[in-house]
Amino acid sequence: MAAPVIDVSRTGYSRAATDAVTSTANAAAVITYGASGGRVHVLDGVTFSYSGDPTGGRLTVAVAGTTRFSVAITKGGPGPIPFDPPIRSGVGEAMVVTLAAGGGSLTGDLCCAHRVE
Repeated sequence: MAAPVIDVSRTGYSRAATDAVTSTANAAAVITYGASGGRVHVLDGVTFSYSGDPTGGRLTVAVAGTTRFSVAITKGGPGPIPFDPPIRSGVGEAMVVTLAAGGGSLTGDLCCAHRVE
């Protein structure tokens, strides 16, 4: 069965270059959404992959410096992780999404379904 396709042009997502990142070898892939006065960051989901099976793989979401989601990743993926309900920052708070370094020469890809309200 094929994975569902989402028409992002109708979702309100920015599709900005800042919503996707690829790490270098054995480095974390990090997406930072800076504090935005009077606005709220909303994270509906993430998709990740490593170039092989990681050692010490982990995905975390932090809001205003506090970890709101953390999960170990033991297979290279790809792996979609939907958030229902979405993870929301407080007004004017930063959000950081991190795919930890995979070890050795592995690289990581991280893509966020992010919007600002």
